[in-house]
Amino acid sequence: METRLDFSDLTRQFISNRVIDKEISCKSFVVTFFGDLVSQHGGWIWMGSLIAALEPLGFSERLIRTSVFRLVQDDWLKVEKAGRKSFYAFTDSALRHYTKAARRIYANKTYSSDSRWLIVIPTAVPEPKQQSFRRQLRWLGFSPLASGAFAHPSIESESLNETLKELSLTDSVIVFSCETADQNSSQVLKNFVNKAWDLEALANGYKEFVEAYKPFREFIEFADKKTDMPLNDQEALHLRLLLIHEYRRILLKDHELPEAMLPANWPGYEACILVGKIYQYFSHFSLRYIENHFENSYGLMPQVSSSFSRRFSSTRN
Repeated sequence: METRLDFSDLTRQFISNRVIDKEISCKSFVVTFFGDLVSQHGGWIWMGSLIAALEPLGFSERLIRTSVFRLVQDDWLKVEKAGRKSFYAFTDSALRHYTKAARRIYANKTYSSDSRWLIVIPTAVPEPKQQSFRRQLRWLGFSPLASGAFAHPSIESESLNETLKELSLTDSVIVFSCETADQNSSQVLKNFVNKAWDLEALANGYKEFVEAYKPFREFIEFADKKTDMPLNDQEALHLRLLLIHEYRRILLKDHELPEAMLPANWPGYEACILVGKIYQYFSHFSLRYIENHFENSYGLMPQVSSSFSRRFSSTRN
């Protein structure tokens, strides 16, 4: 990693290998692309720009078009046409869905010491809404606690309230804010969630992720002393997208347990700090590429939204 060429080559090889080794789905990656990037630059993008962005990652034009078509069918993306060009954006429901997930993804993650939990018990969720209800609870970090009950170890309820209103289920579920009655119950709960929620697998996912991306954090410490950027802007963009895609996939399985219920040296802490540092460092270069190469129906995509600067804001050096 001593020269620009060496580091650039290693980065491209790393990205290519991760896409293959992790069997990253083009359809899922497109969702990350729209959430992480397009939502911050006016919301719309030309299909040609989307293809140009994703082809270097190993996704063929045909696969990209097929993935976008399926996301339109699934009500994740909407399309507008101008002549022979097609432009895409999140649907309103998809944008609301991703915005709630983004509160977790881009937060300076801290594990609460609060012992209170939110418990959701559905009482009369109509059959057509049950799958969407369970899926959205999962995105918010809720996990099955017992038959018919979902739990989240947090008293933050904004996203839950929004979801229940969007699904018109405010009169179909019971929501409790509660805590265990004694130390014995706390220990029983800790034993239960460690086994039922497979914290070992989650920890292993974090550890593998940290080990894979650790060289980039080490590079940042070295690069701070240099005047030039050892990656070009496109490579910085690809690294940013892959980083946040992998982190998102792990984080959305995280139950966000309070510190007292987590194993010692929980790797989620290190993963969050690592992501924040890498994301913040390479974002500047990736933004330059986006604003100079990607188009919407008005021409080049607009500058990034003001809210972008708050992503991982407290992890900056």
